[in-house]
Amino acid sequence: MSDIKIKNPSPLVQTILKLDNYFSEMIRLGNKIETMELKSDFDFEQAERLIKHFAECGEGVSTEVVAMSNTLTELRGQAEQAAAVVAARADIVQARKNEHAQKLEEFRLLGEKVRELTASLSTLRVQEGQELSVEVREGLAARLGEFEARLHPLIEEAQKLRTEGQQSKLKVLEQGADSLGQSLKAVSQKINSVRDQHPN
Repeated sequence: MSDIKIKNPSPLVQTILKLDNYFSEMIRLGNKIETMELKSDFDFEQAERLIKHFAECGEGVSTEVVAMSNTLTELRGQAEQAAAVVAARADIVQARKNEHAQKLEEFRLLGEKVRELTASLSTLRVQEGQELSVEVREGLAARLGEFEARLHPLIEEAQKLRTEGQQSKLKVLEQGADSLGQSLKAVSQKINSVRDQHPN
């Protein structure tokens, strides 16, 4: 018989170990029965005992094969349940990943809009104290109005992304949106400064 020792074996391992023992014993018995000379009554009595034991091992194999089949069926059912749980979790993880990717793309696009607005504003150069005609002041006021019309939606979008980043615990989005918000506030201050210098 096999002397394999495993600490706290699972039902499946227990069945496999029993099968291994039965098969090993059947092989041992088969070899022993084959080499017996069968000359005396004692030899025949011993052979009969060994054959009986061999049959018992065969019954043990059949029993353990059924047990192993039942155990495998049970384990397969548990594995399928686990796979369903993992698949559901994987969907949640993927959905969160997709959501984060979408938010980061929105942040990237917002950053481009902020850079475009800042670049456009940098072309607005009016020297402090410079006297401007009514026509130039009206044109300047119109341009400042256009900048503000573009600015306010961007500020709202930055605040929205910052809140979403905070709620989703997405630090890179929260911090990035906050940084863009600060940049937009600086743009707003520059617009107000130009307007104060050159009131319409």
